Amino acid sequence: MRPKDVTTVAVLDIGTSNIRATAVDSNGSITAEFRTKLASVSPTRGFVEFDAEELFQDSLTLLKRLLSEKKCSAMAITNQRASAIVFDPETREPVCMGQSWQDLRTAPMCLALKGSGISLSPNQSASKIALMMDLFDKDRKRGLSGGTIDAWIAFRLTGKFATDHTNAAMTGLVQADAMSYDKAVLSRLNISTDNLAEIRPSIGYFGEAHIDDDFIPLVAILGDQQASMLGQGITRPGRAKATFGTGTMVDIVTGNQRPSTTQRLPNGTFPIVARSQNESVLFGLEAIGLHAGSAVQFACDNLGLADDPSRLEELAAGARAGSSELFVPALTGLATPFWDFGALACFVNLSKATTRADLAKAVLAGVSHVGADLIEAIEADSQTVVDTLSVDGGMTRNRLFLQLFSNLSQKRLKVSSVNEATSLGAGFAALLSLGYISDISEVDRLVTTRLTVAPELSIGKAELAQERESWRKAVEISRNSVPELSSVTF
Repeated sequence: MRPKDVTTVAVLDIGTSNIRATAVDSNGSITAEFRTKLASVSPTRGFVEFDAEELFQDSLTLLKRLLSEKKCSAMAITNQRASAIVFDPETREPVCMGQSWQDLRTAPMCLALKGSGISLSPNQSASKIALMMDLFDKDRKRGLSGGTIDAWIAFRLTGKFATDHTNAAMTGLVQADAMSYDKAVLSRLNISTDNLAEIRPSIGYFGEAHIDDDFIPLVAILGDQQASMLGQGITRPGRAKATFGTGTMVDIVTGNQRPSTTQRLPNGTFPIVARSQNESVLFGLEAIGLHAGSAVQFACDNLGLADDPSRLEELAAGARAGSSELFVPALTGLATPFWDFGALACFVNLSKATTRADLAKAVLAGVSHVGADLIEAIEADSQTVVDTLSVDGGMTRNRLFLQLFSNLSQKRLKVSSVNEATSLGAGFAALLSLGYISDISEVDRLVTTRLTVAPELSIGKAELAQERESWRKAVEISRNSVPELSSVTF
């Protein structure tokens, strides 16, 4: 039965670059938002870390501000996945800096584990948690807890250490269906289930969040890409979305059939849990591009092409007709479909005639080509043809980029009415949990499209094939630049 007094829910959205507290109304509108930057540091190559206590305090401050202005009946959490925190549950204090999903310091550990039959990636949580526990509780006598950001925030707000299936599936610590922890992996890492968060359905009750003098029920937790899927109406098998944020993520729903593996598939995608509620679990696949908005920011901050990402589009619009310059955004390697950590970023096809505008367009074209690669990979591994792709993320404000991506992928794009659909999707999850949205099919009527972009008819098959071949040649130049890293596979 739908509660009559529920109209608004609060969402805490912790991304890679920002933290947001958002109010989502029962008609699918975002009615308030407060945000702050999420600080991370890279003390040396391959290290990306953050202050977990600062992250919590900043999150709490934003929630207090939101709830002082909006009456919310419940809340949800959506978050960057696989980043890890180890803390003392008695003192409620982290033992060290948290490790970002981007952090690669555990690569040697993962290689050693691979030799013993345990296949993990340094981007997953498993080796990060194990390393921090080895450093601060080698004998495992302190009873430390380790988990993902959602579980850390849930613990600090409710006192209950819990995560959901979408986040658990990204840790490397669970069985293929993410319903339970993998005993073989835990044994090899010397981690007990007592050290880890309880795994619960994404859409369901997690406890009472204590914020100031008030308590508000926490009724949903979703990984950021899964929340984005829900926020764009990607609810049924065969539907897909792309998010162009810090990186690029392409996700497709595959159905209720449990995946046979947690490992990377032939074309470089990974099985994921799309969402879970009660006994129902929906699965999907994900393709990953490491740099999208971060490539644009690099072009602005490091190369000085523009003083702001919006200015880069203006500059790129002035590129020479027929300019062929390309930028391969392998700033920390390439992910799907190559998974080459030894690839380095590069510009190709430069000449004496190349202008700053050409370089700006080359950056947008490179991110677009990566997106097209991800679409091809997800279609191949899912054996599904995607006709229409929903898109969100900060780069969807860039009309030139959207057209380039549509042309290169040959997909019709439905651009979300909100730049970042993660908060909206987490809000939908909370409303589903409360019963205010009675059925997942109701989400469709709440999702709106700001813009539709179709491939330009002037782009012929021969021209498209030539552009994609030029891209493949550029990628080959980028790849194997650091052979010792390119030879490493997880």
